[in-house]
Amino acid sequence: MMATKARWLLIGAVVLTGLCDALDQGQSCTNPAGQTGKCILFRDCPPLVAIYSKQFTTREETIFLSNSRCGTVGQKTLVCCPGGASTKPPATRTTVLPQPPQCGIHLADRIYGGQETDLNEFPWTALIQYQKPGGTFDFNCGGSLINSRYIVTAAHCVQGLPRGWKVYRVRLGEWDTQTAIDCDDGICAPAPIDLDIESIFAHPDYGPLNSHVNDIALIRFRRDVSFGDTIRPICLPLKEPVRSRDRVGQTTVAAGWGRTETASASERKLKVDVTVQDLGVCAGKYQQIGHALKRSQLCVGGAKGKDTCSGDSGGPLMSKTSGIWYLVGVVSFGPSKCGTEGLPGVYTNVANFVDWIQTNVQ
Repeated sequence: MMATKARWLLIGAVVLTGLCDALDQGQSCTNPAGQTGKCILFRDCPPLVAIYSKQFTTREETIFLSNSRCGTVGQKTLVCCPGGASTKPPATRTTVLPQPPQCGIHLADRIYGGQETDLNEFPWTALIQYQKPGGTFDFNCGGSLINSRYIVTAAHCVQGLPRGWKVYRVRLGEWDTQTAIDCDDGICAPAPIDLDIESIFAHPDYGPLNSHVNDIALIRFRRDVSFGDTIRPICLPLKEPVRSRDRVGQTTVAAGWGRTETASASERKLKVDVTVQDLGVCAGKYQQIGHALKRSQLCVGGAKGKDTCSGDSGGPLMSKTSGIWYLVGVVSFGPSKCGTEGLPGVYTNVANFVDWIQTNVQ
């Protein structure tokens, strides 16, 4: 954790080293390797972001990052990016779903087990806020940030809502919903941000009366968001072998602010490790209570007291592969009593909807 913070301080420092003169944004420059490029925002330079996002960097890489600085815009660092990479306007960048290492990385690493997350863990988790009758507002669903403009959530979180409910805004960068600025062990995070919604697109074949098949939706913000320690996208399983991997028996992680065993919503983001179960066996159990599960769904959990619950809907089910976190499921539904032993929760299998997501991310 401290090594990562040290790297960020090197990149974010205002005092420039390695270059004689500070340049303006967009000016031509030469990087420490002698390559020509443009002086642009650090976040817009994939080659340097890829180095920064590595779990470990060499001393030479750290020096290269530091010496690539070429100026500042306000409090934001400019770097000499070879070839002027990613100088496209934000509206163009949002059409691309990020791939490792531009996604799926967080700056924390703790043991799982149904406890509070670290301050920077799972920075792609989102909260969906609803406006309710009487002018009240509350968070009742979750989601996952997949690029600078979209979150993935459950279709039942955006349609068929209780009478008088309206999807209002999306919050990113949250940890403790009861504090304006979140702090943990003396370290404080930037304030969370609330985003207005431009459009909502639920899967056209979602049917709540059909065992919540196709329970997936996209929410698009009115503006792009900038990435940082507490706001980053998760990777989607876009390519093989991650996309078609058989996950039965695999330990995955769910995170959210949903109801806990005390029957009240958690103020802080929680996480729990849950195991993917055989769909055929699980489908037989759900058929007994009137649900016909499909291949596009996952059954996960089933251990007593370890489960997602009401309020976690739409949130992420995640798997870590080669140091990268992937969104493998979306919380859909489960037994009326959360954490019922022997009856797993049901999740939308994201791998089955990757093509749909790519088609509808505008």
